[in-house]
Order: sequence, then C-alpha cells, then structure tokens
Amino acid sequence: MYPLVVCVYESWSLMKKGFPLVVVFIVVSLFVSACGSPPPLKSDKYLGDTSLVSGDASCAPPCFRGITVGKTTFSDALTAVKGDASFKDVQSTDKAPFQAAWAAKDGEMCCQMSANESGLINALMVKTKPTMTIKQVIDKYGPPQYVSAVDYSSDEAALGLLFVKAGILVWVTPGNPSSSLKETDPVVAVLYLDPKDMPTILDTATLQGWNGYQPYQAYKTQTPVVTPRITLTPSSQ
Repeated sequence: MYPLVVCVYESWSLMKKGFPLVVVFIVVSLFVSACGSPPPLKSDKYLGDTSLVSGDASCAPPCFRGITVGKTTFSDALTAVKGDASFKDVQSTDKAPFQAAWAAKDGEMCCQMSANESGLINALMVKTKPTMTIKQVIDKYGPPQYVSAVDYSSDEAALGLLFVKAGILVWVTPGNPSSSLKETDPVVAVLYLDPKDMPTILDTATLQGWNGYQPYQAYKTQTPVVTPRITLTPSSQ
C-alpha cells in the first residue's frame, strides 16, 4: 500500500473518532501534510477531469462518474472505480470503516472516498489537473456561501469554497499566501459531500463569508460568519 494512502486512511480514522467533519475534510483534501513534505496543490499529474463544469444533469453534484454521495453503496462505488479505465492502483479496506484511494491512469494518487456506518458513500475527493477555473464553477453553481483559508506551504495557499446547495467543497489555489484570488485561478480539488452532513458541517466549522475576488490574506484574517455551535469530543476506541 502506498504511504500516501496510509496517511489518508489515518485521516479518515479521525472521522470515526468523532472529530469535526470539516477538519477531517480539510485534512483529507490537502493529502495530510503531516505525513511528510506535502505534494504540490497544482499539478498536471492529477486527474484530468472537468465534469464539475462540463457534466450534465444526469450526474450533478454530489455525483461523480456515477457515484452519488449519500446514495451509492461502497461496494457499487468500488466496482465503478475499478471499472474506470482512467484510474489505476485502487487500494481499499475490506471491512468497516470502508475507505478507498486510487491514482490517475497516467499520473499520481488523486482520489479518495469513504462510507458511513450504513455502507453508503459519505465523502469523495478528487484532485484535478489545473484545467478548471473558479469562474467556471461560479458561473455554473453561483457564488459559494463560505470560505476557509489554509496556509498549505510557503509557495502555495489554498481557499476552500463551500457550495452548500450543490454539496461540494472546491479547493482553489491563488498562488502563494501573498496572492489575490482571481477569476482565472485553478480548481485543484473537489470534495463531494453528503447533503445530510451539511448541518453538522456548519454546526462544527469556522468559516468566512464569500466576498468575491480579493487578497488571500483578507480571507484569512476576516471575521468568521460561522463559528462552532457544537464541539465534538473524540471517542475512545
């Protein structure tokens, strides 16, 4: 099993221990930098997929390649992933909590998914080549409701844009932490969420409001419009 997959699996275990969902999602989406030097956010070695902006209504978010978060079983989702010629090196657990990770056919590890206690997919994350722009996403889904700023590395900052109605958390990198968000900035990852989890996400998150295209530091220092109303305590195993 790839070391990166092990790191991702460890992050998913946080969910089982009861950590706030947004914290877990941020950790998973950014590939767990604590596991070593973080890979770049922007890379042509990730999945070449633009379905978020080019797909039709037959598989609208939170659906990805026929896998609908909150509806598709882990078994059916894993079969779909293994049958997709654009993927390779599929790794998965064979008992609960169910998780899987895989790579782009001609690239690196790009994607993860997990299932809840009922065996239904509850989150699916895809790291993409930098071919979609945030303007394309906003043109299709409208502006995001909330933003989360993350200092990923000295060279790359990340903004997580939460589209509540669509059930997606879209990660964009404007450049380094001194950069400003622009319409042309690339989408580097998309996290498809279970709509039923959205109330819990909002009850346990610290999020800034969307204020358009502005400096990254403005978002980072902005007063949150959402603060935790519920504090989840890790449970013992």
